[in-house]
Amino acid sequence: MTILNEEIATILNEGGNVFKTTEGPLTQRIATADVHPTILWIEKITGLTFDEEDWLGTTGKKNDPDGAFEKNSSGDLDLNTDSNKVSKEQLIAKLTAWCQSVGVDDLAIMNKGRSKTDGWIHNAGDQVHFRTPISGDNKKGYVQTDFMFTDNPDFQRGAKRGGTEQFGGKDRAILLSSLARGRGLKFSPKFGVVDPADGDKVIATKWNDIAVSLLGKGAKEADMLTVETMVAFLKGKPDYDTLLGPFKDMLAKQDRSLPETTLEDKQLSRIRALSGHILNSSVMSSGAFNK
Repeated sequence: MTILNEEIATILNEGGNVFKTTEGPLTQRIATADVHPTILWIEKITGLTFDEEDWLGTTGKKNDPDGAFEKNSSGDLDLNTDSNKVSKEQLIAKLTAWCQSVGVDDLAIMNKGRSKTDGWIHNAGDQVHFRTPISGDNKKGYVQTDFMFTDNPDFQRGAKRGGTEQFGGKDRAILLSSLARGRGLKFSPKFGVVDPADGDKVIATKWNDIAVSLLGKGAKEADMLTVETMVAFLKGKPDYDTLLGPFKDMLAKQDRSLPETTLEDKQLSRIRALSGHILNSSVMSSGAFNK
């Protein structure tokens, strides 16, 4: 397995229900309309504030006119949690205090690896997971809240951005890794763009800088928002095939393809090509290469 394929496997295996019994998961999807009331309840019991920009991925963003629950709900709540303001231990203490206040036995609160998964709090890596009553009402069921800790919330907001209907957040994460590999770099969803040739030294954490590192000169944060915007920026560039080749191969294995080239894209590429031809002709006719 190549390094990029290992990174893809890691991305695809992220997430999942951590609260479950042998009979199935203890949490469920949450309707978009219930997201804000539930986060307000979380803020109440933790004393923390999660503005809408800190709702990561597709949390609270799915609204589809066809009314289907799958398209108008989130699998969990991903919250951008600033470790400069609260530690994992402090948050766990706050959540534990709530569990105790509603009569949950102390031994029943914490998950313990694979031996106990029917608890209320799960401590894992840079995250704390919480079995959260929807809108604070256990009669509505429970949703898994993932408190995603970082000391750079601005970076994580961009790293954990959701996707579009055609290309989701995981597709975007895979493309970021693919682009970095094409530049001889690595993209870390925790640290930013790093240089493996220099001991994984961090070279970019601000999104305008990341855009230049991965897409090239002239790129801005806005070009990094989705798979579609990244592909659009690279169209017509000489390294288009090199940078997007591994991502195209991954899509092909899923019977998918890159965003279609629009008429506007074709016209823009034609204009760029003609501009280059005109410029070269002008230089040649001026005798610049004959001096």
